[in-house]
Amino acid sequence: MCSKNIYISRRVKASAFLSSIVATILITVAIACIAIVSLFVLERPSAQEESALYVFLPYEYLPHAPEAPPPQQEQQTQLLPIEPIDLPPIPPPPMPSPPDSPFNAFSFYIPENAYLYEYFQSNNPGLTAETVVWKVNAHLHLPFYYYIRVNHNPNPLLVNPFYRLPPGFSPHSLVPVNSPDCFLRATPETVAAFHALRATARQHGLDLSVTSAFRTAERQAVLFSARNYVDGVVARPYHSEHQTGRALDLWGPGGLLDARGPSPTGLWVAANAHYYGFIIRYRAETTHITGFIYEPWHITYVGMDISMTMHDNNILSLEEFVARHPEATLNRG
Repeated sequence: MCSKNIYISRRVKASAFLSSIVATILITVAIACIAIVSLFVLERPSAQEESALYVFLPYEYLPHAPEAPPPQQEQQTQLLPIEPIDLPPIPPPPMPSPPDSPFNAFSFYIPENAYLYEYFQSNNPGLTAETVVWKVNAHLHLPFYYYIRVNHNPNPLLVNPFYRLPPGFSPHSLVPVNSPDCFLRATPETVAAFHALRATARQHGLDLSVTSAFRTAERQAVLFSARNYVDGVVARPYHSEHQTGRALDLWGPGGLLDARGPSPTGLWVAANAHYYGFIIRYRAETTHITGFIYEPWHITYVGMDISMTMHDNNILSLEEFVARHPEATLNRG
């Protein structure tokens, strides 16, 4: 009887053990089925919800995107100060002027500008053919500072909105305008011509002095910025004649020469400057040619040959003189 009870007890335990194993298997299978179904049925949590699941996990346990290769850095372009490009002119299309063209009758006619003469004349029918030719030669068919060329000559004659000095330019020589300790300097030929001009003016009871002469590019940049970078009032750096050492601003009895209106001294200088190699560079009649306001106090040394030629032919601007003499050099030496 005792052995029978032991046998029954063992069978009960074995049955309970098998039942627990079966139950465990069933539960595991059920959980697996639920997980598989959730992959296809349940929606993935939003990015915000997903991030909230990891809020309390250390950083190293958070999911990370695979590391991407470092992006290729674009080649950095060094920013340089704006400088005009000294390139040769773009060749014009093949459009020679006909033999009976009114433009090729002048000695300063440039065949490469033939189509520009025609174009400029069509937009300015009131201009004579002669005026059209020299104005196109002077680049006046373009806006100021639109097409800039660098004048590499060591003693440049023409410096204006279309011709500028190269970076680092300095005159070949500079000497004091007055006494040896004078801070105003100009080229030796400019100073000698001014002394001769002033000596003759004093013989007529007129007094002249110089208030501005050679300027560095840095000084010119300061003056240009002080005028809020307005063209026509102060020249841009490397576009100023003062950097050549051949330009002088004259001081008369009441300040800048004729700044407040005509004076006997200013009228005498305007009538006689050419005898000493000077020109009144920025006249009231030539603002549309030079690109600068009227400055009766600003004289420029160009040499006796050019100043007398301009006076005898009633040429009022250096731009017109150079345009009418394309064979002449831009070098004043």
